[in-house]
This record gives sequence, structure tokens and C-alpha cells, in this order.
Amino acid sequence: MKTREELENLINNSVLFEIDKTNDPVLYKTERSRFLEWLTEYFRFYIFPRKPLEDYSYTLIETALECIKYYDRKKGKFLHLFNNAFKRDLSIAKAKERIDKYRQGIKFSNSDQQLINKILSFAKTRNLDIYDVGVQEKIANIIGVSRDKIAELIHMNDDAAVVNATIANDEGDEIELYDIQSNAVFSQVDEIISRDNFNEMISQINKIFKSVQQRQKRLLSLLLTADVFKALDFNVDLTLKILSAYDFFNEEIITLYSENGDIPTAKTISDMCGISEQSLSRTYRNFKEKLADNR
Repeated sequence: MKTREELENLINNSVLFEIDKTNDPVLYKTERSRFLEWLTEYFRFYIFPRKPLEDYSYTLIETALECIKYYDRKKGKFLHLFNNAFKRDLSIAKAKERIDKYRQGIKFSNSDQQLINKILSFAKTRNLDIYDVGVQEKIANIIGVSRDKIAELIHMNDDAAVVNATIANDEGDEIELYDIQSNAVFSQVDEIISRDNFNEMISQINKIFKSVQQRQKRLLSLLLTADVFKALDFNVDLTLKILSAYDFFNEEIITLYSENGDIPTAKTISDMCGISEQSLSRTYRNFKEKLADNR
């Protein structure tokens, strides 16, 4: 087993960040896999030696993939960037589980909660100010309700939060409720489809899905349906219309969204399928690699 210092050196000085992934995708993929193995080993044995790997493995990989995309070696060591991002992602995951305790007893109907989640996620992913009238009008047009209704829901949500709009997690860090609630609508999987590549990807996804082992199909159908649902801006009618003809479509995602105003997280999906988050991550990663190889 490598020492802590050896792993820190391998991570911070990885050749991954010198490879052109467009011109040399195979080498890039190989080095990225090795890099993620080092990072996982580092946290498993030296940062969280007493914590089960499955408790944080998916968040670790998800955060790492995001950091890899934006890391600039000129601005410092990778572990400095990653540790800050990972700490925050873990904090949000913990705090999200406890959010209902901090809503001062105010209850929302399922339909209102769905709309609140849509408003927050739309604004957060586009870095928009939800209190701006123009932004509210834009969201109203997309969601299909009046601007007054949007303003009312934002006001309701503010009233339901604690006064300073933050809560403290188990480690004493303050987490913005806005961040937690807006993140609640994402399944926390690395997206493989977006509006930009929707038409060209959907048939290929279905083709690859039909070739996977039967025991993996429920898990993949949940993840893939959630991914497409996000790409379609959580539009239930449009998603049902488009996906009903595809083998990978899983209506459980739509049912859960309708009941909870939310799509399930990776942890929820892994629990539904009786596997660990680590296994979920590995299965979905393998599927995405097959998809990339066949493009």
C-alpha cells in the first residue's frame, strides 16, 4: 500500500492534466481511472480510515469528476481544490437529510414543492437571481404558471426557512438552504445527455441499454430516465411522450417525482436496487464508457 505522501504526490502531479482528451481519449480515460483510484485510496486509508467507503464513495467520484473538468494546475495543487469542494458536497449531503427539521413546520402541497424545486434548480444552474422580476417572468414562461405565482412560491419558501437561511451540519459548517433545496432535484449522477446532444444520443443510449446484462437493467433504467428527465427540464408530459417508445424508460422516476417533487438521489436509487453507491457509480461509469466507445 502506498504511503500518504506517495499518494498526495501522485495526485498532485498526475500526468492526467497534461493529456489532450480530444486527441488522445484512450490515454486520458486510462489516466483518469488511475487518478480516481489513487484519490479513493487516499481518502479510504488516510482521511476516513474508520468510515465505510460506501458512505461517501459516490460523492467523492462525482466531486472529483467535476474538479477535473475545471482544474488549472497554475492555480495550485489539485488536492487543495478538491478538499474544499468535497467538504462542501459532503456537508450538503448531510444537511439535506435534515432539512425538514428546519422548515418551521410549514408544509407544502406536492405540486407547490415541485414548483419550488424547479424554480430553485433553474435559477441555481444558470446563476440567476430569483428575486429579479425579469428572471421570475422567464421561469414563469418556462414552467407555465403566472409570474405572481412564482413570486408567491419564492416568498413561501423564504418563510419556511430559518431566519438566516442557513443550517449547521454535524461538523458545525453553515450550509445555505438555497443550495440544498436547489440541489435536491438532481440525481447526483454525471450527466451523459443534455438538450444539446439529445437527438443524437437517445437512440444510441437505447441500443447500448438493450445489450447490458439483465441484472443491471433496472438500475440503469432509473439512472438513464432521470438523466433524460433532467435534460427535458423535468417536463413530465414531454418525457412520457418521448420515452414511452424506448426500452430504458422507467416510469418509477416520474412517479417518484410526482409524489415527492423530486427525483431520487444516487443513494436512493442504490437503496431501491439493493446495491452500494460505489457499485452504482461503477455500473453507470461502465455504461457511459460503452456509450463513448460507440459514438
